[in-house]
Amino acid sequence: MITTNTEELHKLVFTLAWNDAFGCYTRSGFEKLIWPGIADQARWIIYFDIDNMHALNESHGGYEPVDAKIHQVLGIVRKTDYAAGQYKSGDEFLVCITDAEGRETTDPTGLMYRLMKELKKQGMTATFAIVPVLSMDLSVNVLPAVRKVFEIKQTRGKEAR
Repeated sequence: MITTNTEELHKLVFTLAWNDAFGCYTRSGFEKLIWPGIADQARWIIYFDIDNMHALNESHGGYEPVDAKIHQVLGIVRKTDYAAGQYKSGDEFLVCITDAEGRETTDPTGLMYRLMKELKKQGMTATFAIVPVLSMDLSVNVLPAVRKVFEIKQTRGKEAR
Protein backbone atom coordinates (compact mmCIF):
# COMPACT_ATOMS: atom_id res chain seq x y z
CA MET A 1 0.00 0.00 0.00
CA ILE A 2 1.46 3.33 -1.08
CA THR A 3 0.47 6.42 0.86
CA THR A 4 1.02 10.13 0.40
CA ASN A 5 -0.29 10.94 3.87
CA THR A 6 2.59 12.71 5.62
CA GLU A 7 1.54 11.55 9.09
CA GLU A 8 1.41 7.92 7.96
CA LEU A 9 4.83 8.27 6.33
CA HIS A 10 6.33 9.71 9.52
CA LYS A 11 4.88 6.83 11.54
CA LEU A 12 6.30 4.31 9.07
CA VAL A 13 9.75 5.92 9.10
CA PHE A 14 9.78 5.92 12.90
CA THR A 15 8.64 2.29 12.99
CA LEU A 16 11.60 1.36 10.78
CA ALA A 17 14.03 3.57 12.73
CA TRP A 18 13.16 2.44 16.28
CA ASN A 19 13.56 -0.96 17.93
CA ASP A 20 10.79 -1.24 20.54
CA ALA A 21 12.26 -4.41 22.03
CA PHE A 22 15.51 -2.67 23.01
CA GLY A 23 14.19 0.87 23.34
CA CYS A 24 16.77 2.35 20.99
CA TYR A 25 17.26 3.32 17.37
CA THR A 26 17.97 0.69 14.75
CA ARG A 27 21.28 1.01 12.96
CA SER A 28 19.69 2.57 9.90
CA GLY A 29 17.56 4.87 12.07
CA PHE A 30 20.63 6.03 13.95
CA GLU A 31 22.76 6.47 10.80
CA LYS A 32 20.15 8.10 8.59
CA LEU A 33 17.92 10.06 10.99
CA ILE A 34 19.81 10.75 14.22
CA TRP A 35 23.48 11.04 13.29
CA PRO A 36 23.04 13.79 10.67
CA GLY A 37 21.36 15.97 13.29
CA ILE A 38 23.94 15.43 16.05
CA ALA A 39 27.24 14.78 14.24
CA ASP A 40 28.48 18.34 14.71
CA GLN A 41 27.83 18.13 18.49
CA ALA A 42 29.05 14.52 18.94
CA ARG A 43 32.09 14.20 21.19
CA TRP A 44 32.32 10.57 22.32
CA ILE A 45 30.99 7.20 21.24
CA ILE A 46 30.60 4.38 23.71
CA TYR A 47 30.44 1.11 21.82
CA PHE A 48 29.60 -2.15 23.53
CA ASP A 49 29.03 -5.75 22.57
CA ILE A 50 27.02 -7.87 24.98
CA ASP A 51 28.96 -10.97 25.96
CA ASN A 52 27.62 -14.45 25.24
CA MET A 53 24.31 -13.28 23.78
CA HIS A 54 23.45 -16.69 22.34
CA ALA A 55 23.97 -18.37 25.70
CA LEU A 56 21.92 -15.65 27.43
CA ASN A 57 19.01 -16.22 25.07
CA GLU A 58 19.17 -19.97 25.70
CA SER A 59 19.46 -19.70 29.48
CA HIS A 60 16.69 -17.08 29.79
CA GLY A 61 14.15 -18.87 27.63
CA GLY A 62 14.52 -16.96 24.37
CA TYR A 63 14.96 -13.49 22.98
CA GLU A 64 12.15 -11.66 24.73
CA PRO A 65 13.46 -11.91 28.32
CA VAL A 66 16.95 -10.83 27.22
CA ASP A 67 15.53 -8.05 25.04
CA ALA A 68 13.67 -6.77 28.11
CA LYS A 69 16.92 -6.73 30.08
CA ILE A 70 18.67 -4.77 27.32
CA HIS A 71 15.71 -2.38 27.25
CA GLN A 72 16.23 -1.82 30.98
CA VAL A 73 19.97 -1.16 30.51
CA LEU A 74 19.40 1.33 27.69
CA GLY A 75 16.88 3.12 29.90
CA ILE A 76 19.92 4.83 31.41
CA VAL A 77 20.54 6.53 28.06
CA ARG A 78 16.86 7.27 27.40
CA LYS A 79 16.87 9.35 30.61
CA THR A 80 19.47 11.64 28.98
CA ASP A 81 19.47 13.62 25.77
CA TYR A 82 22.13 11.32 24.30
CA ALA A 83 21.27 8.80 21.60
CA ALA A 84 21.60 5.01 21.66
CA GLY A 85 21.32 2.63 18.77
CA GLN A 86 22.05 -0.87 17.62
CA TYR A 87 25.17 -1.08 15.58
CA LYS A 88 25.53 -4.35 13.75
CA SER A 89 23.58 -7.19 15.24
CA GLY A 90 21.28 -7.53 18.21
CA ASP A 91 24.15 -7.54 20.68
CA GLU A 92 26.16 -4.50 19.56
CA PHE A 93 25.19 -0.98 20.62
CA LEU A 94 26.53 2.52 20.57
CA VAL A 95 25.81 5.59 22.63
CA CYS A 96 26.70 9.00 21.29
CA ILE A 97 27.57 11.68 23.82
CA THR A 98 27.01 15.17 22.51
CA ASP A 99 27.74 18.72 23.59
CA ALA A 100 24.70 20.90 23.88
CA GLU A 101 25.03 24.65 24.07
CA GLY A 102 25.72 25.74 27.62
CA ARG A 103 26.50 22.23 28.92
CA GLU A 104 29.77 20.50 29.59
CA THR A 105 30.33 17.18 27.90
CA THR A 106 29.51 14.20 30.08
CA ASP A 107 32.45 12.05 31.10
CA PRO A 108 32.06 8.98 28.87
CA THR A 109 33.64 6.68 31.46
CA GLY A 110 31.03 7.59 34.05
CA LEU A 111 28.20 6.69 31.68
CA MET A 112 30.01 3.50 30.65
CA TYR A 113 30.30 2.42 34.30
CA ARG A 114 26.60 3.12 34.87
CA LEU A 115 25.78 0.94 31.86
CA MET A 116 28.11 -1.80 33.18
CA LYS A 117 26.47 -1.66 36.59
CA GLU A 118 22.98 -2.00 35.07
CA LEU A 119 24.15 -4.87 32.86
CA LYS A 120 25.49 -6.66 35.93
CA LYS A 121 22.20 -6.03 37.74
CA GLN A 122 20.44 -7.67 34.77
CA GLY A 123 22.80 -10.67 34.88
CA MET A 124 24.80 -9.67 31.80
CA THR A 125 28.20 -8.34 30.86
CA ALA A 126 29.53 -6.53 27.81
CA THR A 127 32.84 -5.53 26.32
CA PHE A 128 33.20 -1.75 25.95
CA ALA A 129 35.30 0.75 24.05
CA ILE A 130 35.12 4.53 24.12
CA VAL A 131 36.32 6.58 21.16
CA PRO A 132 36.38 10.30 20.46
CA VAL A 133 34.36 11.60 17.54
CA LEU A 134 36.86 12.81 14.94
CA SER A 135 34.82 12.67 11.76
CA MET A 136 31.37 13.52 10.47
CA ASP A 137 31.21 9.93 9.17
CA LEU A 138 29.70 7.66 11.84
CA SER A 139 31.33 4.46 10.59
CA VAL A 140 34.79 6.10 10.56
CA ASN A 141 34.28 7.00 14.23
CA VAL A 142 32.92 3.62 15.33
CA LEU A 143 35.42 1.39 13.49
CA PRO A 144 38.29 1.86 16.01
CA ALA A 145 35.90 0.90 18.83
CA VAL A 146 34.67 -2.17 16.97
CA ARG A 147 38.28 -3.23 16.40
CA LYS A 148 39.19 -2.68 20.06
CA VAL A 149 36.22 -4.71 21.32
CA PHE A 150 37.06 -7.51 18.86
CA GLU A 151 40.68 -7.46 20.02
CA ILE A 152 39.64 -7.65 23.70
CA LYS A 153 37.29 -10.56 23.01
CA GLN A 154 39.98 -12.38 21.01
CA THR A 155 42.46 -11.95 23.87
CA ARG A 156 39.91 -13.25 26.40
CA GLY A 157 39.26 -16.26 24.19
CA LYS A 158 42.97 -17.12 24.05
CA GLU A 159 43.29 -16.71 27.83
CA ALA A 160 40.36 -19.07 28.43
CA ARG A 161 42.04 -21.90 26.47
